Amino acid sequence: TLKIPLERRNKRTGRMEKARIWEITDRTVRTWLSEAVEAAAADGVTFSVPVTPHTFRHSYAMHMLYAGIPLKVLQSLMGHKSISSTEVYTKVFALDVAARHRVQFQMPEADAVAMLKGNI
Repeated sequence: TLKIPLERRNKRTGRMEKARIWEITDRTVRTWLSEAVEAAAADGVTFSVPVTPHTFRHSYAMHMLYAGIPLKVLQSLMGHKSISSTEVYTKVFALDVAARHRVQFQMPEADAVAMLKGNI
């Protein structure tokens, strides 16, 4: 739950206090995204991947890697306890860069998926 802080004056004590405007839950975000995707679909826009909060998190991490941010900094920004969680993005990044440069891999699809999931 994301809590957005706001300061307000307490009527009784006259002191400034932190107040909450509203709490944004996972369900709220998913509802907003669903409504946005439906509105986009009405305009003929389609997405090649499901649009979820995790999609935005993944995109954020990838954009940080493209910008050259150090892996340890990205680990901290993503809130990963283990660097291995962050390193997953480097595998995707490497495959994306290879695809942009038309590098061909001779690996069965199932093995590539297993590698991306960290099973190899």
